[in-house]
Amino acid sequence: MSGTCSEIVSIQKRNDLNFFGNPSATIQAADPSLPVVNISSSQGISFNSGFTFTGGIGLQISLSPSVRLSGITVQNSTVFGITSADSAVHLSRSSVTASTRSGIVVIGGAFYLDGGVNVSNNGRLGISVDSSHLSIQDGLGPNIVSNNGISGIQVFGSSQGDFNGDNEFTTNGGQFGLLVLNNSGVSMTNGIINSNTGLGVFCGGTTHCEFSGTHIDSNGSGGIQIVDHSDAAFDGAVEVSGNTGVGVLVDQNSYLNSAGGNTITNNTGDGLILNALSALKFTANDTITATTGNLALNCNNGSLVTGDVTPYKPRKCGPAFQAVPIH
Repeated sequence: MSGTCSEIVSIQKRNDLNFFGNPSATIQAADPSLPVVNISSSQGISFNSGFTFTGGIGLQISLSPSVRLSGITVQNSTVFGITSADSAVHLSRSSVTASTRSGIVVIGGAFYLDGGVNVSNNGRLGISVDSSHLSIQDGLGPNIVSNNGISGIQVFGSSQGDFNGDNEFTTNGGQFGLLVLNNSGVSMTNGIINSNTGLGVFCGGTTHCEFSGTHIDSNGSGGIQIVDHSDAAFDGAVEVSGNTGVGVLVDQNSYLNSAGGNTITNNTGDGLILNALSALKFTANDTITATTGNLALNCNNGSLVTGDVTPYKPRKCGPAFQAVPIH
């Protein structure tokens, strides 16, 4: 396909279709209230390099187990850029920008960012995932989720996020860089969550968050919160630094396990606060340093620490907050 056209592209109950721009093709929505592309009950559908989709209510994909989008641009949707429902979609070397609401919305099924994806400047969320699996891998280059209006990525409703490599969730507005809620989980290896207007990471509502080699830096309302019966693991080389507010907050009967070798430093509030019947385990030592007038480690309200607290000064975490070995 080539040139510019105003169309509504509908693919229903089709298999093994491949579309290519020659060298490029722009499809504008013929009706702003309808999707520019609708893929339903199909498999083996591919849109490849050179396609730009503009306007309408974006791309809508449903009940389609194998859709690949590579080298495309989705822009200026009046609602969501890409909506995927009960489908399996792979997106690579592409951009989803300037949607009135969120960039990518996934409800059921699985969605894969395979590298080189830019999700930015959308009015609400960059990516929202409900009852789904979200995979973000850097195999084809860094994935960037930035400058979205109210948060970067939201994972909720018993969803799972697996993020590996050079993934950057940065300079998003609103409350969070990464939000994990409601019996969901996220595992993130490497990557950065930085310079977001609000909190870097929120893990709440019986969630599990695990980080290894991730930098959570320079966020506007704290580094990471683990709250409301949630648990988290820092598996090594995690850095939480330069955030405005508390570096790490563990609260409301939640749990943090640190494998050691992590760094919490230069936050404007306390380095690590443990509160309200929450627990913390230092399997090995971390580096936690406090800024002037703050504490490296602050234990409160029935919280309990297992492991050596002596390296963390200044601290408020006396014997009443330290686990006694069972003999």
